[in-house]
Amino acid sequence: MNAVVTAVACALLAISQSANVYTFWQGHGTWRLALALMLPTWALMALCWPLFVRLARRYTFAPQSRARSATIHVAAGFLFALVHNTSLTVIYALLLAPDAPTFQGFGSRFGTTVAYMFYQDVLAYGALLAMYLALHDADLRTQLADARLAALRAQLNPHFFFNTLNAVSTLALQGRRDDVTEIVGRLGDLMRTALDEQAQEVRLSAELAFADDYLSIQRVRFGDRFQVYKVIAPETLDASVPSLLLQPILENAIEYAVAGYGGSTSVKIEVSRRRDDLLLEISDTGPGFTPGVRKEGIGLANTRARLQELYGNRCRFEYGNLPGGGASVRISMPFHSTAAVDPTHIGLPVVSTVSQRDVSSDGPGGSPLPGHQM
Repeated sequence: MNAVVTAVACALLAISQSANVYTFWQGHGTWRLALALMLPTWALMALCWPLFVRLARRYTFAPQSRARSATIHVAAGFLFALVHNTSLTVIYALLLAPDAPTFQGFGSRFGTTVAYMFYQDVLAYGALLAMYLALHDADLRTQLADARLAALRAQLNPHFFFNTLNAVSTLALQGRRDDVTEIVGRLGDLMRTALDEQAQEVRLSAELAFADDYLSIQRVRFGDRFQVYKVIAPETLDASVPSLLLQPILENAIEYAVAGYGGSTSVKIEVSRRRDDLLLEISDTGPGFTPGVRKEGIGLANTRARLQELYGNRCRFEYGNLPGGGASVRISMPFHSTAAVDPTHIGLPVVSTVSQRDVSSDGPGGSPLPGHQM
């Protein structure tokens, strides 16, 4: 918690306790007097905040030291209350009391202050502790999510580059020097984008451009055996999507539907919006998923994990075989947009672009696909 938030919290607590004191006096004191009594002591408590932070960081209620942490913080709360009540009594005796301070008068005032304020101060310490722990926990959760997503991307990138380099090796053995040169150049562009991109989300247009570079490599590799079609709703181009979302799914389609299939194969990318959801589908005309195989490959497993990390139960990820043959991967995620993008910035030819598109019951968000997994 930064200094500004600390100062605001202490000021609010000072005003709250000033109201309590004013009410306790029942008209025998003024708001000005109540504030004069409360504000200086809470300013002192604000200065003590670094000590509270050290205690909160050291004694965090971890399972292995929960009892010790509770004991330390209860003792700190009592000490906090004792120091606060003592400072209140001193301020009143030296600055606000109508008569000269005496030991008996100080003791009487201290007893009255403790009886009325002590439990409130213990609760105030608990509130400050809970506030810090809640904010700290939220920061830790954010850092953990970022670390897990970074780990998933680190696992995905080597897999992607390994497959591409394997394709380069195959072309080199076939003597296709020009194709090798083109693929290596495009691979350099892909590596630069993948390694430089730090954001967890990017615009859909940027993600499509990255996918286009990858698909261009595959079109060199497979020639006329491989066709790509896209149906992109214009209003989705500025939507935010996880970076490197499309590439592992396209890689799955190419490796299993194109490389592992003797005939010509097409891959289709469809993106649309339905109310507050962004819907993506990548389908192919290959042999489909192997029936009865339940283990997910790296691409699908990472995609599912990343979507879960970013959107929780607000997203859907399903895949399986299509009734007419081929495979399909369908994703539904919350729609939120960034700056508008010109549709002509997408590299590969777009077969059709639609402003609205009816989604059938077996489309994204409809009935689940059969559960054939890779």
